[in-house]
Amino acid sequence: MPYFIILPVYALLICGLSIAAVATRFVPKVRPASGYIVGGILGMIPGFILANVIVTLAGLLPVWASQKVTLPQWLESAMKIFVAAVLLLGPFAASAVGVLVGFALGALIVFRRRRRHAV
Repeated sequence: MPYFIILPVYALLICGLSIAAVATRFVPKVRPASGYIVGGILGMIPGFILANVIVTLAGLLPVWASQKVTLPQWLESAMKIFVAAVLLLGPFAASAVGVLVGFALGALIVFRRRRRHAV
């Protein structure tokens, strides 16, 4: 399963960003960045989970559908390749997209909250 590779890398990313968030709190010039990093970390978690749930469902949906409908032989063999590709390669892409989008949205939320409360 690809998650044996993905989850340790994800855990290291969270640990590294957490250390960076704590370290930036002690440097006056970059202290505001700490909040953005923490917001990004908090956004990465649901982004990672949601993206991987979507990919898993997209990979399993054809399997569930094939139990209800009889498919031609050529389509069944093509579906097997599709399902294998989605379930083996999809989590890598989904994890990357989920982490990047989640981090960006988390940092954006922090930016908007700071801008709203600064006024």
